[in-house]
Amino acid sequence: MLKNFKILALVFASFSCSRWDYQDESILVSSEYPETYISIFSSDTIFTSTDSIGNITYSVNDTLNPNTVWDTLPNAFTTITTSKQNIHWWGEDSDGNIVGYFYKWSSDSVWSYTNLESGVFYVPIRSDLDVFSFEVKAVDNDSLIDQTPSKITLPIKNSAPEISFRYLSNPLLADLPGDTSYTFPTKTFVWDLYDQDGNETITDIFYAIDDTCSSCWTSLAGDLTSLTLTGLSSGEHTFYIKCKDIAGAISPVIHFPDSSRPAEAQNWVVKPVLGDVLIIDDYPLDNANNALNWYTGMMDTLLGEQSYSFWEIGDELPYSSTDLSANLNYFKHIIWFTAYNNTASASDTYNSAEANIINFIMNGGNLFINPIDFEDTTFTWFPLDSIVTLNPNGRLFPGRILESEVDSSLNLSVSHLIAVKVKGFWPTISSFDTNMELYHMADPTSSDTWIGNPTVCSIGQYEVSPTELSGKVVMMTIPLHDGYRPKLQGNGSAIKLFDYIFENQF
Repeated sequence: MLKNFKILALVFASFSCSRWDYQDESILVSSEYPETYISIFSSDTIFTSTDSIGNITYSVNDTLNPNTVWDTLPNAFTTITTSKQNIHWWGEDSDGNIVGYFYKWSSDSVWSYTNLESGVFYVPIRSDLDVFSFEVKAVDNDSLIDQTPSKITLPIKNSAPEISFRYLSNPLLADLPGDTSYTFPTKTFVWDLYDQDGNETITDIFYAIDDTCSSCWTSLAGDLTSLTLTGLSSGEHTFYIKCKDIAGAISPVIHFPDSSRPAEAQNWVVKPVLGDVLIIDDYPLDNANNALNWYTGMMDTLLGEQSYSFWEIGDELPYSSTDLSANLNYFKHIIWFTAYNNTASASDTYNSAEANIINFIMNGGNLFINPIDFEDTTFTWFPLDSIVTLNPNGRLFPGRILESEVDSSLNLSVSHLIAVKVKGFWPTISSFDTNMELYHMADPTSSDTWIGNPTVCSIGQYEVSPTELSGKVVMMTIPLHDGYRPKLQGNGSAIKLFDYIFENQF
């Protein structure tokens, strides 16, 4: 009986240990530290060798050199990368969650915190080839930090910066009357910068004019993307520019003009500023320059040779508004003639220059402009109350008289058929402080369609301040020249109009 009791007690004890023996929850279980991992992609094999005093040197893809060996630095990548690094990391925690990370580059003095698991970094490389390490350690929800941060060592090779002229900032050959870009002594150059290591690593820009000798370069700040040159000497020039990064790498030199870029102007010539009158040729289809020659011949008579300047704009205004304003402001008086056609928006440029024209006038400059085709919104700065088409059929016949409000001896007459639609207008007098009609159309004949005597030439000024007036604006809407012959010579030369304007108005 006693024997059976011992057996039963033994069986019960066995069941008690394996089935009903629970863990004592009063004893705390220690939390596990998180673990951290890094993922990165690189390319280009790096080799290392040791010099006579034990310093490690690096080379790229140097498989032909028998003295080089694979990089054996702990946790080092055997590939060269740029200073722009896109690094991914993650953490794992066996008994909780990862809430963030601390990371640090070898160039940093303190750890940084983030809850992200990737980042783009620009390593501050200051030599052609250097080695950096990156460490990251995870933080879990128990505020425990990985005791052994994950670390990689990266050989970083500096990438040379690049510089290029901004698209369309240099004139295209197709927009010029020839192969040469003519400017006055102000010229702006605009460029774009790029460095694979980050544009912030570009520290210097250097430019030179005409010569690239070692002492010919002028230094600029590395964050500039344009330069306006002033006071340029007359004659042919070449502009050179390059940039340098913080590690000393220098971009290839680019220049304007550049014969390897056949779509752009092949020459750059600076014209001198002659006199205080500028003739602007805004008629690119006048290939033989007949209209320009007529205007310059007129100025030769009125002012004398070499007493004025002229500028052939071509199909496009200068890329920089600074250059356009400078070209106008070199002069006191502007004569701006436009294309003889009814597609002004496709060839003339004066409408795009509206802001520069207004500034020129408000600063005291005088403007004579001869637009042929425009709408109510073209000259928002000129007081046009209403506009009428004088010849809806596109034909204004010889003999039509433009009557002068000043003196009948100044009357003009159409000398050759004008085969484009032209405008008459009625100015809004209140818009100008002073406003005067210079010419209106004579009474219509039976074959004419206009009613009354619409204005075709008017002069006025703006009130800049209570004590100051702007320069004067003269607008004439009948073409003076069609690119083949003058149009208003039927009652003596139209030169008398300009003689009156320069003697009595400008």
